[in-house]
Amino acid sequence: MSDAIKIIQREHRAIAAVIHALDHVLDEVEAKKLAPDFELFETILDYMRDFPDHFHHPKEDDHLFAALLKRDPSVRETIDRLKHEHKEGYRILADMRWKLEDWKKDPEGGGGPFMEAARHYVEMERKHLGLEEQKVIPAAKAALTQNDWREIDAAFAQNDDPIFGDRPRQDFDKLFARIVNLAPAPYGLGERKPPPPPEAPRDDHVRYRREVINLHWI
Repeated sequence: MSDAIKIIQREHRAIAAVIHALDHVLDEVEAKKLAPDFELFETILDYMRDFPDHFHHPKEDDHLFAALLKRDPSVRETIDRLKHEHKEGYRILADMRWKLEDWKKDPEGGGGPFMEAARHYVEMERKHLGLEEQKVIPAAKAALTQNDWREIDAAFAQNDDPIFGDRPRQDFDKLFARIVNLAPAPYGLGERKPPPPPEAPRDDHVRYRREVINLHWI
């Protein structure tokens, strides 16, 4: 198997792991089993904005997709869709950032718009990864020549490039590790943060309940 394919699939697994954690944490927050963890959400947004856009997508767009289109023009519609989703994902993440800031200002009732946007993003990203894995990679394996793969592998192996170099990889590895440490078990290694207990009744309500109880026993 080409080194480039191994790299892309490894990066797909990392992205899928982050999406999986986000999806299931949203489920538990919605079910009121977990408290909203804004630090975790912010870290996930940082990772999904920077890692795919600055590290993963350029390798696909500039090398794998470009070479495949030359050998198999029948995949153009699929490639065009994937490139569009690369740009659309960045826009959705920016919108999610604003919605998260609104939620932070209203922790009790402001999470709906962020949750809805996050659900849409998770669904889109899963379909996107599935399309690459199930259609693009098999098409590339079938159509590209050994010389094509040598050129693609060489491009992926660049170590002194500001995008593909060791330093960006280390930075993203640290960001991924932070998500793992923040995400609660079983999705990561972090502690499970239960939702806050129901608000205690106000003093006047307590007095009223006591009076009613006392009258009941008269």
